Amino acid sequence: MIKKIFQVFLGILIGIIFLYLFIYFGGAGYLQAFGKKTEEAGKGLKQYEKNVQDTTDKVLEKAKDKVKEKMP
Repeated sequence: MIKKIFQVFLGILIGIIFLYLFIYFGGAGYLQAFGKKTEEAGKGLKQYEKNVQDTTDKVLEKAKDKVKEKMP
């Protein structure tokens, strides 16, 4: 029981130390840069998603046409 309490306390202490170091060494700048990169990746992924949807729609249209040709 005492060991678990010590582990929790140690974890909280280490977390506080890491938070302090992150802020001290300019963590906000890293977060801004990461946010910009993520936003750019999201825009690229959105375009890729649109292309996949368009291609899928075209393939489904062709498949429907072929099925209609085969059905009496």
